[in-house]
Amino acid sequence: MELNYRKAKMSEMDIAFDLLKEAAEWLNEKGIDYWQVWHDPTEEYKDWIKHGFENREFYFVEKDKKIVGMFRLKFHDEMFWGEKNDKAGYIHSFTTKRSLKGHGIGTQILKDIEDKLKSKSINILRLDCGADNKKLCNYYEDYGFSEAGITELKEDKLRLYEKRID
Repeated sequence: MELNYRKAKMSEMDIAFDLLKEAAEWLNEKGIDYWQVWHDPTEEYKDWIKHGFENREFYFVEKDKKIVGMFRLKFHDEMFWGEKNDKAGYIHSFTTKRSLKGHGIGTQILKDIEDKLKSKSINILRLDCGADNKKLCNYYEDYGFSEAGITELKEDKLRLYEKRID
């Protein structure tokens, strides 16, 4: 599958919010109480996204010149992971268009992120997800992530995952 990646521009921040809202709506339809803040984000959440755009951490994923997903890639993440001295990539705001669920796009994006990190001699990929979102936790575990702990941030209980990249 041919996916293209590009850094998101400040002028495209609304697209990111639309993707996050779409994911929140889908989760809500499934009865999963996670990411619901993206229906109507507070200024604090908006600022967190804006900060990521200002730091050029957001990527849009395109297929056939249409945006099909996005993620935020950081190389330090004290907010969620505390102080770490190893080289790692941290993924946030990872979502794909719900209409394309089941097409393997999420898995392909993760693989491509791994390849990008390997090319930078980074051998750890980390992310978090809702601790009670069993399907998503299973997805990451099936992909090869190992649980690395639990953290609480705001009202969310998050499961931390990491994967060694060889």
